Amino acid sequence: MSQRLLSLLCLLPWLASPLALAEPVPLFANPVYDRNFPDPFVLPAAGGYWAYATNGNGHQVQLAYSCDLVRWEARPDALPTLPAWAASGHTWAPEVLPVAGRYLMYYTARDRATQRQCVGVAEADAPQGPFRDDRDGPLVCQPDEGGSIDASAVRAADGSLYLYWKNDGNAVGQPTWLYGQRLGADGKTRVGRPQRLLRNDTAWEGRLIEAPTVFAADGRYYLLYSANDYAGSRYAVGYAVADQPLGPYTKAAGQPILASEGEVSGPGHQSVAVDAEGRHWLFYHAWTQGLEGDPRGRRSLRVDPLRFDGARLQRVHTSLAPQPAPAVPSDSNCPASAPPAWVTSSPSDVGAP
Repeated sequence: MSQRLLSLLCLLPWLASPLALAEPVPLFANPVYDRNFPDPFVLPAAGGYWAYATNGNGHQVQLAYSCDLVRWEARPDALPTLPAWAASGHTWAPEVLPVAGRYLMYYTARDRATQRQCVGVAEADAPQGPFRDDRDGPLVCQPDEGGSIDASAVRAADGSLYLYWKNDGNAVGQPTWLYGQRLGADGKTRVGRPQRLLRNDTAWEGRLIEAPTVFAADGRYYLLYSANDYAGSRYAVGYAVADQPLGPYTKAAGQPILASEGEVSGPGHQSVAVDAEGRHWLFYHAWTQGLEGDPRGRRSLRVDPLRFDGARLQRVHTSLAPQPAPAVPSDSNCPASAPPAWVTSSPSDVGAP
């Protein structure tokens, strides 16, 4: 037997191994959208993913599209025209929920009548809009408590709809609370009375609590929130858990679960998306280090895995290093080849996400 044939026979078991046959693992690195894109919300819809953000770059509501949760491209203004009750230049924290074949956007804007930030609701036929708000006034407004901001809507396990928001108490020297209230089936009417769910009552939260995000997992409701000064390095993310959409919610120990780390400063105003394999991912913005709150800085879009330890959420470690990308559906419309910003690696080179 020739030496060449012997060498080939020795290689056959390795060539048939899963390691040799496995596809390269796609990796990505943060930030995934390196422009000023604060208060991000990510929605899976229409065969892809849509990210909405606070006004900036000439848009009332910034919009970006991705086929895989990590490669994002800018799209036109999702809310190009504000209603008569709202003044321009203060359109914050938009979130979108599909309801009855349409898309509802809950957003914050400056109410002309009260000169406070209040919550509006706009509608569109498609996730990219254009959204339109034809109401005569805001959906939620608490001028006596500083206003209402950071609305987030969720569909519970039984199909009922709920809205969460923050009273903007820190704008007028009052306490800040996270509120919750049931919505009607149309997603545009409030049912019953709002309930106070959480307030800033621990040291790391500083003088305010805001940006509620609720998602369900394993029969529990997780209420994520941001706290402290958004324009500084102490801004961070915590969470509380409940058995029902309106609580009572209990804050977890060992908070916050996402905070400044290394070159990543002031991470917060989070949202959660689930990939094709059922894994949860935490989207958030973070500042350019050293330029927190500075107009020359930016709050870019970032994402990291959100992992569970039983009923608890594990601490999220911010990273700038390459890491395994979210799984995409087999029928994804993503291009087959990775762009230069991506890198690929064999499965032996990286750990599981």
